[in-house]
Amino acid sequence: MAEVGDDQLREMAEHRGLKLVKSRRRKPGTGDFGKYGLTDAGGKALLGIGDDGLTASAQDIQDYLRTSEQSTWKQSADTTPDRPASPEKPRSPVPDGEDGPVRRRSKRAPVDRSAPGAREDSAPELQKSAAKARPKPSLKLVPKAEAEPKPKPEPKAEPAPAPVLRVRAATSADSDALSALLSQLNGVSLDSAEVADNLAAARKAKAGMVVADLDGIVGCCGWAVVATVHRGAIGRLTALVVDKGHRRRGIGTEMLAAAETALAKAGCRQVEAMSDITINNSHNFFRSLKFEQTSYRFVRGIEEQSSGERVRTRTD
Repeated sequence: MAEVGDDQLREMAEHRGLKLVKSRRRKPGTGDFGKYGLTDAGGKALLGIGDDGLTASAQDIQDYLRTSEQSTWKQSADTTPDRPASPEKPRSPVPDGEDGPVRRRSKRAPVDRSAPGAREDSAPELQKSAAKARPKPSLKLVPKAEAEPKPKPEPKAEPAPAPVLRVRAATSADSDALSALLSQLNGVSLDSAEVADNLAAARKAKAGMVVADLDGIVGCCGWAVVATVHRGAIGRLTALVVDKGHRRRGIGTEMLAAAETALAKAGCRQVEAMSDITINNSHNFFRSLKFEQTSYRFVRGIEEQSSGERVRTRTD
């Protein structure tokens, strides 16, 4: 008898309400590699399941299932009742060789054969009377059932319009949002009140700031006009910050264009940017906009004065 595969053994077991268990060993010669077992639907061991693992071969499982199938057929045949015998037809009480009771023929109305054509004339009259007695079929017009109107499909909800980027001048109402945004810079921690004070001081010094509003503040760009003896009025970008989740979308470029427009109106012929070395890719951002690196920027805090008070300074 040819040995069947795992899938066929599993299918044979499932047809009999049993479950095939196969060894999980993958290395030949170790433990119960290549052995099988059988359990019933409740998990009770039936064949090939021992304390040390599985012990039945594929042929053992196949023989067990086929024996179980034959015993099931035999049990079904033994328990099926035989077909009941058909009842015999009752025999006539008249014994063979004897004639049954003679039935008398019904009397028919005598036909007057003496009248010539009487039989021929009666046939058409009978047909006419039968035709009159037969009811004629009547036609009824059944109105066509009106089809139920199909329900109208519900209109699909239109997606919410995408927010539009607006670059506008910063106001004191933006202090809370700017405080959270500027905290992304290294070493900067300002509350909303300090931001509002700095905005007011910048306006008095003829400096400015714009914000990028995209259903919320996602960027800011500040600038100042620096009066120099050797180069005249120079526009300086004091801050250019874009929220981490909104970078590489052109928001910084839009704010920079607004800042350059304001600096040009203030009489500046050049604009310089201070690129924060702690912000990833900030240098490449300015290089991509044709900024040239012409100098280094050095920063140092002002030391304590002789009175013992320390002058509080903020780097741009």
